[in-house]
Amino acid sequence: MGTEVKNEKLKRIQSLIYELSARVSENTAKAGLHRSKVEENHFHILANTTANGVALRDLATKGLESHLAICLHELNDIETQEEEKKIHAKFATLKLLIEHLKARIEINRGLIRINQSLVEINKQMIAVNSSAAGFTDEIVLAAASTDLHHDRVMQEVLDEEYSISHEMIDELNEICDGLVETVAENTAHIEKLNSESDRNRLAIAGNNKRIHQLIDMVLEVSEYS
Repeated sequence: MGTEVKNEKLKRIQSLIYELSARVSENTAKAGLHRSKVEENHFHILANTTANGVALRDLATKGLESHLAICLHELNDIETQEEEKKIHAKFATLKLLIEHLKARIEINRGLIRINQSLVEINKQMIAVNSSAAGFTDEIVLAAASTDLHHDRVMQEVLDEEYSISHEMIDELNEICDGLVETVAENTAHIEKLNSESDRNRLAIAGNNKRIHQLIDMVLEVSEYS
């Protein structure tokens, strides 16, 4: 009778382990999909950042600097016999040049802020790489310990003759129940991360639209010059 009860308990544990294995595999697939989403988002963020930087640079060079050249040319070629008109024209041109300088200074400040943000992103990515390497070490050690545990258990089965008690089976069952909770937490966490990545993708798309509007404005300024 005791043997039948033990077998029933072990069957229940075996069934639970199969179910857990399937859910763990599903979580692994979900985590892989999420990683792809994150990498895609990272690519689009970098593309947006690059496009934004290029647009600001072009605005400073193709737009404002070409305007500056026009103003300097006009400043040197003011044709009028009336001194007051000449002074007025020079004053207006110099005032415009000052506005150009202020705009270019602001552009440079913007470029510096963008570069600083990129430096911070690089620091964060370095930290992520370091953490990922640490996680990889833990995973490798976990896999190795599983192999060692398997060898040890199999050797115990061969070397020792002892009876498996109900308490030992119940303890194994409790471990499985704990794993069920852990797997459920992992599933919830992965799904949350997926949702956050989807929201990030929408935000990235919004930024992409704004940056393309900026690029169009830069092109208009460049054509005007």
